[in-house]
Amino acid sequence: MDQANKLQYQQSVEKYLERNKVYHIFEDLLKALIIKKPEDPIQFLINKLQEPETKKIFVVGPPGSKLRELSLTLADYLNFHIVSIGDLIEKELSKKSELSQQIQESLDKFQYVSDDIVINIALNQINHLENEKKSYIFEGFPKTRVQGLALQKEGIIPDAFLILEMSQEKIYQCCLKKLDTEPFNKLNNKDDLVKSHSLEYQLNLKQVKEIYKNQYFSVDGEKNYELEDMAQLLKYKLYDNAPKRALRIVVIGPPGSGRSTLAKKLSSKYGFVYISTRELISNLVNQKGTTGKEAFEKVNKGDLVEDRIVNALIKERINQTDCQLQGYVLDGYPKTEKQLESLNEMNIQPTLMVIIDVADDIITRRLVQRRTDPLTGRIYNSIDEADKEVRPRLIIAPNEKREVVQQRLKRWDDLKQLIDGTPKYASIIYKVQGENPLDNMIESVCYHLEKMN
Repeated sequence: MDQANKLQYQQSVEKYLERNKVYHIFEDLLKALIIKKPEDPIQFLINKLQEPETKKIFVVGPPGSKLRELSLTLADYLNFHIVSIGDLIEKELSKKSELSQQIQESLDKFQYVSDDIVINIALNQINHLENEKKSYIFEGFPKTRVQGLALQKEGIIPDAFLILEMSQEKIYQCCLKKLDTEPFNKLNNKDDLVKSHSLEYQLNLKQVKEIYKNQYFSVDGEKNYELEDMAQLLKYKLYDNAPKRALRIVVIGPPGSGRSTLAKKLSSKYGFVYISTRELISNLVNQKGTTGKEAFEKVNKGDLVEDRIVNALIKERINQTDCQLQGYVLDGYPKTEKQLESLNEMNIQPTLMVIIDVADDIITRRLVQRRTDPLTGRIYNSIDEADKEVRPRLIIAPNEKREVVQQRLKRWDDLKQLIDGTPKYASIIYKVQGENPLDNMIESVCYHLEKMN
């Protein structure tokens, strides 16, 4: 079987598996096996396949925002059970127990209820819903790192995690609004309380995002969305066509085209491993070996590092376990004909090859205006972006001098013509215009990637 037929066969198999949700089924089964660790895995899997499919969504947002209204609308639209940590705490308060006294003490001071109490209340309700095999939306939990880790320890993995994002000022206003309600309106030093509460919320949320970095998605809480539109968006996230298998994505384009930003966004959005030739070479240089020294001399002159070095770095990286399990995005590889040939030698058939097209004059203008701070490594699109005290030390990177940029553009043009003229890549190439706003470019590629499935 030649390369073209092999690629066509591979794509047809992958489309069949996607269309029949085989990846999705196996992903869910594998998660359940890892979490439950049953003594009889075969019987466990048989039982699991016979159970109704359930989904769990967690929704968090600033105090005093439209989080409750949003959660109710989503639950009604999706026909899910709705749970609110606020309602559960109020229910506990009504029991007049020792626990309720501790809760009341926190509320009286406009403070968060302790993690131990919130976790205990939340997990009791979650375990009940899990046992009942109900799909549910949990509003207001987890809001701290400790709560998120407790949820993970219980083996509860969200199918979707929605975060209502707001500016610092808006969060402050929401907290102030909540403070004007009973029983908080009797408190003194409201301004200090609000500042402390809003800051604590933001710090906690940052840590929660780190725990769920590949699962959460943000919604601008300051926009006047139709709640039904929000519900449709969430339904799309739950039942989307986002890739479930370990994809192999190549993102290439001329220097200064936004290639690295696009590659990083794709990796972050779908949980792929981000592989940058620039980072691999930088790590090699830092090792200060013979090969690293050789690479440094090339980089310092604005030249390409030799293909044999780059190919070896890429081969070693993509064979690591995380790349095999999660899939990966190659940023800026291949750059030459020999690197393209190396893809074939490594038997790598890209799932998608994103090519960014930008006119040469635009690229030249972008790069010759760039400046680099040799102390911090920060790159400025123009000298005017830097603070006045920083400007005197800014330099033009060796590979961004006008004559070097022209050479790089010539190499890029040669590579693009070679790829365009290779029939086996025709079905996997997706071109985007790098002159468009970056957000539009990212949205276009994401839409195409999901449409492929």
